[in-house]
Amino acid sequence: MKLSRLLETLLVKKVEGYQDFDVTGITHHTQKVQPGGIFACLPGTQTHGIKFIQQALDKGARAVLTDVEEVNVPGAVKVQVPEVREALAVLSAKYFGSPSTRLRMVGVTGTNGKTTTSYLIQMLLEETGKKTGLIGTVQYKIGSQVLPVLATTPEAPDLQYILQQMADQGVSHVSMEVSSHALEWKRVSGCDFDIAVLTNVTEDHLDFHRTFEKYLGAKGKFFSRMGNLYEQSGKPRIAVLNTDDSNFLYFYDQTGGQKVTYGIKNPADVRARNIEIQDAGASFDVESPWGGGKINMKLTGMFNVYNVLAALTVALAEGIDFETSKRILEKMPGVPGRFEKIDAGQDFTVIVDYAHTPDGLENVLRTVKEFAREKIITVFGCGGDRDRTKRAPMGEIAGSYSHYCILTTDNPRKEDPYKICEEVEPGLLKRMDKEHYTICIDRYAAISRAVEMAESGDVVVIAGKGHEDYQIFKDHTIHFDDRETARERIRVKLAGNS
Repeated sequence: MKLSRLLETLLVKKVEGYQDFDVTGITHHTQKVQPGGIFACLPGTQTHGIKFIQQALDKGARAVLTDVEEVNVPGAVKVQVPEVREALAVLSAKYFGSPSTRLRMVGVTGTNGKTTTSYLIQMLLEETGKKTGLIGTVQYKIGSQVLPVLATTPEAPDLQYILQQMADQGVSHVSMEVSSHALEWKRVSGCDFDIAVLTNVTEDHLDFHRTFEKYLGAKGKFFSRMGNLYEQSGKPRIAVLNTDDSNFLYFYDQTGGQKVTYGIKNPADVRARNIEIQDAGASFDVESPWGGGKINMKLTGMFNVYNVLAALTVALAEGIDFETSKRILEKMPGVPGRFEKIDAGQDFTVIVDYAHTPDGLENVLRTVKEFAREKIITVFGCGGDRDRTKRAPMGEIAGSYSHYCILTTDNPRKEDPYKICEEVEPGLLKRMDKEHYTICIDRYAAISRAVEMAESGDVVVIAGKGHEDYQIFKDHTIHFDDRETARERIRVKLAGNS
């Protein structure tokens, strides 16, 4: 596509240089620049992309997209726009042929539950004969093909490329996590969503958004941009909303699509009643305009009841009947790193979960409290260079539900791990004395200690990293998987006792 034609998409721009050449690619990353491509100078939290213009030009970039007037791009076309991220998303969608318009796009946003809900939706659609795509924290999938994960929601050029691959390979439906960062940074501005799903909204990422109101506003953009009631195929735009979320009315007012609701406590179109939570799973009755009945899940926890309700609501609204949806949901084994049980033959329970927010940690521990016969031992930490306001509350929550806590590192990044723990500790001290917790900076040692402490009937909860197989420190990253470590330490314990 000629640069001149591509730039027709942008209404407000200032272009300097020759535009009549074929664009070979578009990227924000100097390592991905191709000769004849466009380099977008994104403003970041640490630095600005204009610092890397020369590197991009050296690699053959023929156009530079920027919001800064005082930059030189010798030998290339300078495209100045008011907002680079928005322009990048629009240009990326145009360059890759607006692939989202050829797909039935289902986006899931919220503080917790995005991964599990998007997995459930993808499974419901796939099991009913549709070729599906999945974009999220744990996996990207095109049909049965698994791709490397770049981010929960990738940057616009990467996202549009993946969607193009999906459309070209015959995918009809995409289930996709949509993070607040992606919304704020306009990564999905070039996407045409048909269904927007809200799980819940609690305080998170305040290191990035600064205030809860701005965080809420970022999520609200997703629903306000849904457009008219119908898309080109004649199918309705749908907002799937949780009536039990304290911000339900805010999102209800934001969307222009049809609203379909789900919930437990408050009236909803799809509602669960008579809920029973057990170690082996959860069961509940469903009432809806499309029919209902009892669902017996392998997933457990009240939070997973909400996740299943959200996915079920999407399925019912898409025309999948209740009995078919029930059959598929009841065989769903779970999502990697989400309340994942580690069984290596021990007589105590070990659960690994991604919970890294106060609400997420409380959901997990509250569920464990409902079925634990003996002690609850919790291993957890807080990430570095992230929202510090949630550290003490997470300590208080861990202390409230646990008999013993081991405070350790998560991904400390550039922060001192000891100082992170010092900010978590006051919360712990509100709920337990010093005899009932310890600080063990080495995460491997912390998990080892928890496994060694565990006795028959106890539950060990290892929270914070879930599916992640790495740990990020100030100047290096190591391979580390909570699940691998737990299995190894359980086997060592069992071998020592044999």
